[in-house]
Amino acid sequence: MGAKTACKDWRIRAEEKFSTYSDAIYINKIKVLLVIIAIVGLLASNLSNITFDTSTEGFLYKTDPQIINYNAFREQFGRDEKIIIALKTPDVFAVDFLNMLFALHTDIEQNAPYVKEVNSLKNARKTTGNAEALIVEDLFEQGIPKEAQQLEAIKQFALSNAIYKNIYLSEDATFTTLVITTQTYTSIGVEEETEDEFLDSGFADESTVTPEKREFINVLETNALIASLETIIDKYQTEETQIYMAGSPIVTKELQTAIMRDMSRFIVYVIAVIATLLLLMFRRLSGIALPLLIVILTLMSTVGSMAFVGVPITALTQPLPSLLLAVGVGASVHLLAIFYKKYDEVKDKQQAIAYALGHSGLTILMTSLTTAASLASFSFSELAPVANLGIFAALGVSYQLLLTLVFLPALISLLPLKVKSHSVSEKPLLLDRFVHHMGVISINYPKIIVSIAGLVMIVSLGLALSMRFSHNPLHWFPSDHAVRVNTEIIDKELKGSITIEIVLDTQQENGVYDPQFLNRLEQVSQEIYLFKGEHYFIGKIISINDVLKEINRALHENQANTYVIPQDRNLIAQEFLLFENSGSNDLEEIVDARFSKTRLSIKAPWVDSVEYVALIDKLQQLLNTRFKDLAMVTITGTLPILSDTITKSIKSSIESYILAFSIIIVLMMLLLGSVKLGLLSMLPNLTPIMMGIAVMVVLDMPLDLFTVLIGTIAIGMVVDDTIHFMHNFNRYYAETQSVDKAILLTVNSTGRAIFITSIVLSSGFFIFMFASMTNLYNFGFITGVIILFAMLADLLLVGAMLKLAIKPKQAQGE
Repeated sequence: MGAKTACKDWRIRAEEKFSTYSDAIYINKIKVLLVIIAIVGLLASNLSNITFDTSTEGFLYKTDPQIINYNAFREQFGRDEKIIIALKTPDVFAVDFLNMLFALHTDIEQNAPYVKEVNSLKNARKTTGNAEALIVEDLFEQGIPKEAQQLEAIKQFALSNAIYKNIYLSEDATFTTLVITTQTYTSIGVEEETEDEFLDSGFADESTVTPEKREFINVLETNALIASLETIIDKYQTEETQIYMAGSPIVTKELQTAIMRDMSRFIVYVIAVIATLLLLMFRRLSGIALPLLIVILTLMSTVGSMAFVGVPITALTQPLPSLLLAVGVGASVHLLAIFYKKYDEVKDKQQAIAYALGHSGLTILMTSLTTAASLASFSFSELAPVANLGIFAALGVSYQLLLTLVFLPALISLLPLKVKSHSVSEKPLLLDRFVHHMGVISINYPKIIVSIAGLVMIVSLGLALSMRFSHNPLHWFPSDHAVRVNTEIIDKELKGSITIEIVLDTQQENGVYDPQFLNRLEQVSQEIYLFKGEHYFIGKIISINDVLKEINRALHENQANTYVIPQDRNLIAQEFLLFENSGSNDLEEIVDARFSKTRLSIKAPWVDSVEYVALIDKLQQLLNTRFKDLAMVTITGTLPILSDTITKSIKSSIESYILAFSIIIVLMMLLLGSVKLGLLSMLPNLTPIMMGIAVMVVLDMPLDLFTVLIGTIAIGMVVDDTIHFMHNFNRYYAETQSVDKAILLTVNSTGRAIFITSIVLSSGFFIFMFASMTNLYNFGFITGVIILFAMLADLLLVGAMLKLAIKPKQAQGE
């Protein structure tokens, strides 16, 4: 009894403090407004510096071992993210088509920026020779031959060359490609082109060029290259030849384009929806302008803070502006709803502000804390964009809290607001009648309502067990989107568009010359070709053995049976020396200068990275076993990063759910002053989330990087209305000592605001259904549905639970 009384006392004292504090704001309103405006202005001044990052590696921290390995790989071997331009034609070796292909190749080399090299049939490596000499030249060294017989000889050489297969030619020879490698490092701050070219080679020693570590080529430079390629390609499109462009840089650029387009559009849509709903609720110009001003200032401050510390907008932080717009309006709506009602009654602005802050200031503080705590749980994520979403969403909620409890009362104090007169005989609005009826139902049928909620939880839990996981940025685009269509065509016809990169470090100079090492590499490659999943396959494996076998065959008069690995270490060293002296620099992208480490590239199609998690585990086990005593194994590249992302996402999300749930339940117990009520209050918040999961399973929506965030985001938002309901119920229950009367008084006073804020919130998320990417559609739809379910739970389930949990004798006893 004493503990409960003490808990009630602190809440009463806190409410009295809010009333007293409002007078200080009223008296110093000009100073308060100027200070807040100055702070917001300072933060917003950074808005122009905001950047975007939709790269694959941007999902992980720069200190993540996967990124450290990836950067080391790029510093040694250059960019693994190729841009592939595939051309489909009836006859790749037709003279007219070859002329067009060569012209396109030259056009890109001469006019596209940030290109390190372009490879196609035009300059494909052709290695021939005899016992005395090795000749390494381009396939079309002398250009396109005029004699049909010579062209036919080139064609047959190309078709029989294993290296060209699924690199420059499809298996049926109807597709050919231009493979574009970008510069490894950024050109920003580089004065001399020769320095950049030297650094781009795998043999460069950075310490001899510059004392500072170079930055890799950035998204802006890559996007400029892609835009240039699109312009160039347009000139070569014909009815006979279809041209497709793919590769992870293309996906990255399209994601950024979609994010920028959707963000600007969503902000306008959400503001329009909020304004419309506020107009219906308040029917006052100030009732529209004030909440919108709060959320806009919140948004400017939050994004400005991101820009100030150099955090970019990513695919996962893209929903942040719309999230803050939708969430931020709730607190000001609750405050204004009480203020307007009291102001119309007493016609005294200072008294109405004091009443509004005393009545709802504490609940606004607690709801903001629960929302911020829930969102802040993401900050511990191993995924950089998820952690940033948590940090800055929580910061945004904190800005919104400050603006609502400090800036908004000061602004109200200054503005001339009209008093509305209300007729005593005026019929209650439809919305008021609706929420009252919901309260009556919760009182009359509590057991049925609670039983239905329990059944929903059980069914939803059963459905949740069949939830499928997914991480496939390519499938965020609609099925008919060009980048998705092009990638799928290239994956089908040329057996893959992205790679798994493996670095084998023998840890000794010239260790790659060891026949045992090279033989093991050949055996392992053949084993890897056998790996196959439901949707993936191994399309192509490229290693130093391909070059070595090609050299060996050329030195043995091109006899087919000599396309093998020599078994003499000295002979291997001599053959590589001959190749280097031939003028070819192809080894630079395969082996380091000391011949101590080499690269194994596995080309595969772009499918759901969840499938590749098991593949990469199998590769790691296989390689560690086979090269246990021969080399240290590092697996990196685009596919491993994508696979690592979903694995860490699932782990981090589970941790976020547990942390958010724990923090919120403690805050609920503290606010309600009861362990029992605190625990009970979580049921109406978990039920809507479980229902949302059930809807996802029924509609076959996967749990991906976006939808996995919904639970933590939703619980932080939906608990707000439960706090308002329970807090007001405690107030009225203490006054009436009747559960039924307290429920009806709570529904009649708070239910309207709960309904409006829920509609505003859900509408803010339903806006995402107009997104150009399916991941945002799913995220917005499910979050909006959960919020509507939560509204019904607050208006029906909370009252029913209180009816069953609090017995009449308890009321009498107290």
